[in-house]
Amino acid sequence: MSAPVLVTGGAGLLGSTLLTTAPAGSPVHATWRRSPVAGATAHRVELSDPAAVRDLMGRVRPGLVVHTAYGKHDGERDIAAASRSVAAATAAVGADLVHLSSDVVFDGEYAPYAETDAPAPISQYGRWKHTAEREVLRLVPEAAVVRTSLILAPLRPDPTTAWIVDAIRAGRGVDLFVDQLRCPIAVEDLAGQLWELAGLPTSDRAGVWHLVGPEALSRYTLGLLLARQLGLPAHGIRPGYSSARSGASEPRPRDLRLTAARADAALLRRARPISEVLAGRASLAERS
Repeated sequence: MSAPVLVTGGAGLLGSTLLTTAPAGSPVHATWRRSPVAGATAHRVELSDPAAVRDLMGRVRPGLVVHTAYGKHDGERDIAAASRSVAAATAAVGADLVHLSSDVVFDGEYAPYAETDAPAPISQYGRWKHTAEREVLRLVPEAAVVRTSLILAPLRPDPTTAWIVDAIRAGRGVDLFVDQLRCPIAVEDLAGQLWELAGLPTSDRAGVWHLVGPEALSRYTLGLLLARQLGLPAHGIRPGYSSARSGASEPRPRDLRLTAARADAALLRRARPISEVLAGRASLAERS
């Protein structure tokens, strides 16, 4: 039997999808903090606690750790400290590490960004993510650091878009930015690429990867696509401009298009344009 795989954040959207799509042959373990996990041997642990994480790693003895867990309310604890604890414990047991990061490590002024471009975060969340990347590569030099974008789960509960759908269904108007671009990816596509990445030799996997959708969309366009997918009226979706947004606590990156040359060259699985994914799911819903 192969060494176990440990997925942190097993109750999250990406973590839970990784659990249900895991390749046969390796026992899969997952961590959780607030929401129990199904589909894997689950361990409740506070990831920012180095001793607790070190103890868990010592008991599980994973061959691979996929670190998806994060939180925005206390980024110092749930992103920076948690990533540091996971990386240190991973190194202590000699496991491989795949660490999930974000496109927000860039400032959005010089897109498209390649894997070799230097991060320059302008938001606090982006700074936490950048700190986590640096700590991971310091502690586990052969780790794979995967930057992704908005992760969507069409026709499933999706924290990225749930507030948009709720507003449309309630008949409330919603203002969505037209001047911010990102590259959404379907969670199934991202999970499939991550498992393929995990199967590469450690030396081939090491370093930074961009795993994103091939299509750049604004929030406004994404809202229109979601409304069509769900058969909801789109007249309440209004174009807004982040540049005109008053009272914002901090700036937001405008253009976070990422190139994915490394994935295109090394991985067989391709991420689909999110408009294609949503259109396909809409057609399926209409026929059912």
